[in-house]
Amino acid sequence: MEKTWRKKLWKLRDTLCHTMSFAEAAQFNVLRLYAGDIPASSFYENQGFIGLSIKQGDWNTICHDITQPYPLADATVSLYQAEDVLEHIPYGKLVGVLDEIYRVLKPGCRCRLSLPDYRCDVYAGRCQRGPGGEIQFDPGGGGWYKAGALGGGAHLWFPTYEQVLALAEASRFTKWEFYHYYDENGKSITKPIDYSLGYIDRTPDHDPRVQNPYRALSIVVDLIK
Repeated sequence: MEKTWRKKLWKLRDTLCHTMSFAEAAQFNVLRLYAGDIPASSFYENQGFIGLSIKQGDWNTICHDITQPYPLADATVSLYQAEDVLEHIPYGKLVGVLDEIYRVLKPGCRCRLSLPDYRCDVYAGRCQRGPGGEIQFDPGGGGWYKAGALGGGAHLWFPTYEQVLALAEASRFTKWEFYHYYDENGKSITKPIDYSLGYIDRTPDHDPRVQNPYRALSIVVDLIK
């Protein structure tokens, strides 16, 4: 009995101490990547996602900067998701980020993106603005703003539908579907989202801040290869 218990303990230790690598992940029959630290959700555990963290690696997370190329062959990834990540990357780098995701995705597969929509009152109302009303800093997004510079993990740009659409159009993707966003007139658009293709926490389906009235919180779009 004690020997069995010890074997289980050692196996648990080996699992927790193991660090995932791209070489190992490439052997998966179905490879799903998540940009950032994987949320504590049964959805991601059951779907076998591999996280991509700029800070750390562990048994289901690879330490990787998503602005850099992936050491993966073309067309090897079945699903890619990034929730509240791209706004922390300089806007000028994002077409390259999307093009690399396109390269590793299998044909017909999708990249699910969600970003804070700064036409939503929840975000717009908490921002620090300049003399012309332009957003300079979102203190709710973390980081700092000093002498006109942003850092410490702050949001480096403040997404709107037009900006995200421009990124999609400039990338290698030619097909996409926007589900939630505010249009150029500030109207909330909320189409049904199939969360089995990627759970998103910051939507009116899950976030009470935008449930009454029911309105968009994030820009949610699938880019399809």
